[in-house]
Amino acid sequence: MKNKPLLIGVTILVLILGVIGYWLYEDHLNASGRLYPSQSKMCEMFAKSYLRTMREREITDDLGSDAWTMAIHIETEIHKLCQLELTHEAIRNYKPTALEKYQTEE
Repeated sequence: MKNKPLLIGVTILVLILGVIGYWLYEDHLNASGRLYPSQSKMCEMFAKSYLRTMREREITDDLGSDAWTMAIHIETEIHKLCQLELTHEAIRNYKPTALEKYQTEE
């Protein structure tokens, strides 16, 4: 029975430290951004995040609509751009193939 108050005190201390640690972790993420294991994974998560945001914020009614199709094409370009090598030549040679049809439409 003497250990019960000690156990409760330790549990409360661990919870408080956990909350403080999580708060500092979230603060660090907000200030520094996320780190990903690879560029490929970062690009994938960024593109998926774009689609989720469009679905929740912009295009809520029909996932088969023209707006959703355009969002998918933009997501494709975001993913491809993200994976480009950081050289002038790679950027100069990049062609936005998923968006070409919108550039020629009137």
